[in-house]
Amino acid sequence: MQLWGRGALALALIGSVGLAQGYEAGDILVRAGAATVSPRVDSDAFSVAPLTGAKVDVNNDTQFGFTVAYMINSRFGVELLAATPFKHDLYVEGAGLGRTDIGDTKHLPPTLMAQYYLPELGPVRPYVGLGVNYTYFFDENIHDGVVSPLIGGANADVSLSNSVGWAAQVGVDLAMGDTWFVNLSAWRVDIDTEARLKVNGSTVDKIDVELDPLVWMVGIGRAF
Repeated sequence: MQLWGRGALALALIGSVGLAQGYEAGDILVRAGAATVSPRVDSDAFSVAPLTGAKVDVNNDTQFGFTVAYMINSRFGVELLAATPFKHDLYVEGAGLGRTDIGDTKHLPPTLMAQYYLPELGPVRPYVGLGVNYTYFFDENIHDGVVSPLIGGANADVSLSNSVGWAAQVGVDLAMGDTWFVNLSAWRVDIDTEARLKVNGSTVDKIDVELDPLVWMVGIGRAF
């Protein structure tokens, strides 16, 4: 975020010699690129042996992301963020297990934003947004070869509850002509889930996990 902030400031200074044409009411802005979800995990601890005291962690993932925004007027817009499914490895840490990869899950994070576009500085068009995120978890998978020996050979599964939370956004478009532009954007998303551990089909423990990822995307866009 600090690097992006400095980059945006540098672009603004470079482009401040002239004014770029702003967006207008009715414009549709399509942005696409590489989107990375980087969770900031805060997990409760399991209370069931042999995982007593262990917490959950999740790794990053990068997928194809895209947004579609509609300009209500020259300053306000509404944007929807979507992406191909993100896949994250699930880890447990502590309880004498070190950092152990126990499985993986996929999720889709559609996010609806209300945006405000700041005054243009040369070719630079900065904006901010605030909105709501819905995260749908699916295809949870436990590595039986790792987990089953820990629980006496029993079958284990994990499930994650879906999440609804707020999202905040900053972004900047660098105009490359009348319609095309380069985009840098970042979201902070509130994602809270309940992880349920099941053994032989019965829930034996459940813990709250805050993921609260930083999501950033680098790509190109076009105004229609």
